[in-house]
Amino acid sequence: MLTNTIQKYFSKMLVSLNNQKGAQAIEWIALAGVILAVFASIQLFFKGDSQTVGRAVADTLANIIEGIGNK
Repeated sequence: MLTNTIQKYFSKMLVSLNNQKGAQAIEWIALAGVILAVFASIQLFFKGDSQTVGRAVADTLANIIEGIGNK
C-alpha cells in the first residue's frame, strides 16, 4: 500500500520536472529584463550628453533596433 502511494507521488514529481515550458518562458523574460536594464543604465550614464559617446551609443542602438524591425 505505501509503496503504491510513493510510486504515484514519484511519477507525478517526474512529470512536473520534465515540464520545461514554464521554465523556458521565465528564462526569456529574465533575458529581456537584463537587456532592458542594460539599456536603462546606458541611458542614465550618458544623460545630458548629446555630443559625444552617449549620442554615438544612442545612434548605434537606434540603428540596430531599426534593422531588426526591417527584416
